[in-house]
Amino acid sequence: MKQLSMIEQSVLNALPHGSENPISTTDVCKLTDLKMRVVREIISVLVNRYGVPIVALRSGEYRGMFIATNEAERNLGIASYETQINSMGIRLKAIQEADLDNWQGQLKFKVVPANELSHQQKAE
Repeated sequence: MKQLSMIEQSVLNALPHGSENPISTTDVCKLTDLKMRVVREIISVLVNRYGVPIVALRSGEYRGMFIATNEAERNLGIASYETQINSMGIRLKAIQEADLDNWQGQLKFKVVPANELSHQQKAE
């Protein structure tokens, strides 16, 4: 049996079991009175050292973390992480291929009134 620290136990206790009511990292911070960085580190320890099946949904109506209780919930979390990994891979490649000397010259600036900005961002 693995012994959790009091802080690890408090974070674990804040996490819901099942995907019905995922919790945000911000809410875990409020419940545990811990900083965001600390909560994220503890989540990583709980998953990587102790094997707790903590997954997160990053899109859709229900966003947040929870402890997977069945294969379907685990697969939801895995799909979310795979999407994030793919997105990070695209970003990594773009940074690796960025022209460090001339990137500014490749940009075209367009002045957009502030009241049109949110509408334009939604269209993109």
